[in-house]
Amino acid sequence: MQTIRKAGITLIGTATSTEEARLLEHSGVDAIVVQGSEAGGHRGGFSNNTPMIGTLALVSQASAAVKVPVIAAGGIMNGQGVRAALQLGACAAQLGTAFLTCPEATIPDSYKQAILSSKAEQTRLTRAFSGRYARGITNRVMDILDAQPDAILPFPWQNNLTRPLRSAGAQADNANYLSLWAGQGLEQARQLSASQLMAALIEELRETKKQSPLVAIGQTPHDH
Repeated sequence: MQTIRKAGITLIGTATSTEEARLLEHSGVDAIVVQGSEAGGHRGGFSNNTPMIGTLALVSQASAAVKVPVIAAGGIMNGQGVRAALQLGACAAQLGTAFLTCPEATIPDSYKQAILSSKAEQTRLTRAFSGRYARGITNRVMDILDAQPDAILPFPWQNNLTRPLRSAGAQADNANYLSLWAGQGLEQARQLSASQLMAALIEELRETKKQSPLVAIGQTPHDH
């Protein structure tokens, strides 16, 4: 970390709990990505357990617990989600799954179709592909290996073991043998180019800013 700082590089850590956010701040990072349980891909936590705290709750708690900038990640797919994260204390939002269905993404077509055709409940955490917990769309490999967890090796051995399988799956464009990492917001995935998606996110963010504030129960907009 000292070498990185001397080189003028910004250092960002990932936390899955408030405790981890505090530890990262104490270590001297410049910012913290708080990864909610909805997030696709590998869990970025480093504590002994696997905290499963939702993105909005974690953003609110972590931003109040640390002084460094907090970046929200997990299940955010549109400008409304970005706005919600900002209102709860985040300085920015990180989107991953939203960009996987863009033509610029080099993942196999079967992976993109799996995202576009799946429901949130079809994703789950698994150690099947790498030995570390990651959220992905359920497929044959996950169903078989998750049923016998004692057969799954720790990271990185499981990751090395399944690499030829994943490579063959990509070559055959067969989603049953790919690690289909995706977050729980996948039902809102769009088939737009990266530039179109960015433009849509910016416009949605602007629109949410224009909308009227929430009105308390028992009051009308004219009371404000």
